[in-house]
Amino acid sequence: MSTHAIERVAVLGTGMMGPGIAYCFASAGLRVTQFGRGEDSLLRGRRSFDTIVAAMLQGGLLSEKEAGQASNNLRGVTDMAAAVSGADLVVESVVEDLPTKQALFAELEGMVPETTIITSNTSGLPITRISGQMKRPERTATTHFWNPPHLVPLVEIVKGSRTSDETAEALRELLTRIGKRPVVVRKDVPGQLGARILHAITRECLAIVRDGVASAEEVDTAIKTGLGLRFPVYGPLEHADLVGLDLTQAVASYLWQDLADDKEPTSILREKNSAGELGAKSGKGLYDWTKRDADEVKRNRDAFLMARLKDLYPPRPAK
Repeated sequence: MSTHAIERVAVLGTGMMGPGIAYCFASAGLRVTQFGRGEDSLLRGRRSFDTIVAAMLQGGLLSEKEAGQASNNLRGVTDMAAAVSGADLVVESVVEDLPTKQALFAELEGMVPETTIITSNTSGLPITRISGQMKRPERTATTHFWNPPHLVPLVEIVKGSRTSDETAEALRELLTRIGKRPVVVRKDVPGQLGARILHAITRECLAIVRDGVASAEEVDTAIKTGLGLRFPVYGPLEHADLVGLDLTQAVASYLWQDLADDKEPTSILREKNSAGELGAKSGKGLYDWTKRDADEVKRNRDAFLMARLKDLYPPRPAK
């Protein structure tokens, strides 16, 4: 399917990710229908969508005209058949439960034309298994938007064992067209691409804290003011090539032997969970959240991302 034919998108889900995904398409001029299980769900989803539009407008990433157009491009329905009717692309963003997603994909297959692409926003479940009950899984893939989806350019397109090259390419072209930075993950491996890298970093960070090498705050500061500051324009594999693969191998020959290689969640996680110290939601985790404001951390994150987006990807000229 040519991406020029993809003009109508159905987003299934109004929770954490659904409204942001809907915004990505609606703000790029596509007609978007969002499905919610009930009127209350739709209302919450619409409020989240409107909050995103207002934030992007205030942050200088949308003009007044573009904000109005984005809002007009979204409608909500509680009938799934009506939501997907006429859709060229269906993006599922419901609960992370494999049987639920499998049943949904099998049901969707009978509701939409054979040309409609069906994707999941799953962050870890294999699309090969999600589409396992379908007759035509070649038109399915994962499109994993990173949180918050309206601010993070990355979308991972994960090919299942039977996803066609045409489907992956159509998605890549479409996501590029709406201003995202898609990557194609050619094998349907656990954790896809980004989550594998994130968990490898998290494993080492937790081991450093566990072993008393540095505190949680010192670890995060090292990443925020060092590695993380240059990652937007300078990836670790570029770094390896630029310093030389001979030096990279020399350092790896002794350092990798000392890096964490836990195959199970580290003791610090087990101890914290056993004690009910689950992080911000319980008031204490690796940090004492009774002395920190979780909402402020998120606001600072979003403000930083907005500023970087304007630097890296200047707003489109006003039409």
